[in-house]
Amino acid sequence: MRHEAWTAGRIVKAMPRKALLGGSVVAFLLAGALCIAVGTALGLANFRDVSYPDSATLLRLGEFIRLGHIYPAIDRPPYLVSLYGPLTYVFLAVPYRLAQAAGITPQVLVRLGIVGALCLCVFLTFMISRRLYSSRPMAWLCALFAVSALPLASWTTQIRGDFLALALSLLSLYWFLLTNGRPRSIGAAICAGMALLVKQTFLAVPIAIVGWLVYRRRYKDAFLWSTALALTVLGGYAIAWWREPLMLKHIAALRHPVFGYGQALKILGNAVSQPVVPLAVIGGFLALWKRTPERLLYLIYCMVAWLVASLTITQVGGAINYFFEPLVASAVLAGPGLCELQRKANRTPILVTAMLFVLLLRAFVPMLLGELAYLRTSYANVADYQVRKTKWESFVSTVSGRRLLSTYPDVTVLSTTPEIPDPFLNSVLELRGQWNSGPVVAEINAGVYDLIVIAKGEAEAHKNDGYRGIRNWDDGMWRALKRTYALACVSQDMEIWLPNRGSGKILPRLSGIGCMAVAREADSGSGYH
Repeated sequence: MRHEAWTAGRIVKAMPRKALLGGSVVAFLLAGALCIAVGTALGLANFRDVSYPDSATLLRLGEFIRLGHIYPAIDRPPYLVSLYGPLTYVFLAVPYRLAQAAGITPQVLVRLGIVGALCLCVFLTFMISRRLYSSRPMAWLCALFAVSALPLASWTTQIRGDFLALALSLLSLYWFLLTNGRPRSIGAAICAGMALLVKQTFLAVPIAIVGWLVYRRRYKDAFLWSTALALTVLGGYAIAWWREPLMLKHIAALRHPVFGYGQALKILGNAVSQPVVPLAVIGGFLALWKRTPERLLYLIYCMVAWLVASLTITQVGGAINYFFEPLVASAVLAGPGLCELQRKANRTPILVTAMLFVLLLRAFVPMLLGELAYLRTSYANVADYQVRKTKWESFVSTVSGRRLLSTYPDVTVLSTTPEIPDPFLNSVLELRGQWNSGPVVAEINAGVYDLIVIAKGEAEAHKNDGYRGIRNWDDGMWRALKRTYALACVSQDMEIWLPNRGSGKILPRLSGIGCMAVAREADSGSGYH
């Protein structure tokens, strides 16, 4: 009896500390998952682009379905280079076609397709964790880590290839683990190759698996797996080239990226500051200590994913989405890391446990503050949703069917002839001599555009340094805009510029939709003041 009472006392004393650490972490993770759920719902209901440049990708999808080409001429309107691999457009064309057949706005079903890819990533995270740890509760914990990173909240419905490629990469790794690396794992090589046909930066799984096979001195398996991977990638691009003669021009245009290291370090810092990372480090050391072959393979994959993301983020088009693969991969290690931390806490004095709690609190509080700020912003967006939607629909009905130019992709596609729907990408290409804005500058000088729409303050260089130091449009286009056009009115976050001569009849219609007129000099040919 005395021994049983002593044991019960130990359990009672341990439970509060266990709940203090594990329970508080899970609460923070649930708050992060809530933000992702809210962000997904808002993204699906968004009447404009969720983020830049969704409409450019939708435009390419529409052209692919209508004309059958992913890689059209880049020296003619819309002057758009196909940025992703061919399978991105093939996969996303499926919900686009279904939406057209059902009479639904294509962007809604395409966004749902992206959300579906994310759900598949979470499911595969669960399955990989269950395979590695043979524990359903542990697998659920790892899956929760996978959907708790706050940066995911505003990306779950963006029309990009990241989650499609990530799902294929995780499927490849899971298949390889499931077959214990036997010849049937060639299917895993095909999945990894398909991921590279979606987005070219998903190299972590091939590097990790081939490296692991070589480390285990399974040279024949490494050769067969590498061959299957290479045949998938080369075969996929060969088929695309056979159907798309201009594919090589698009690839060549992207071959010399522009690098920017200062902002890259900030993005890396944001990724590393996510709470999943320190717990994944603990889980990584645990995998090294136990040295289970499958867990070592996964640790190699996670480390390579971080390395690849850290290297590729240096090009100026990169954003936090480059770290989605390492963040999701880290979730599988973070679950055991948290459990190990709990076990250590239960065996240490209460003072040490309190210190651990304070350290965890310091790591998680910035995340919680960010989540609260995000939820506050989301509530504000919901509160004035109908007002903003009404204004946007009025704006669309006013400008649609006119010749226009814009730095907003979702405005650009309203033009009778969309031009430069991804101005950032074109600016990067022009810096490397892969594109020339001369024809567009000539059209601006000739005043052929009925209106030009830009962001507030975007025309002033000292107010806008662009994303990672790259402005939308080059200096020649901005000079032509100021020379031939004048700011006519401001609507929400947009400035609307009209030609100095002609097109004055549109101004009253713009004023009628809440566009605040800006005082300007009278012009004999303008028809307005």
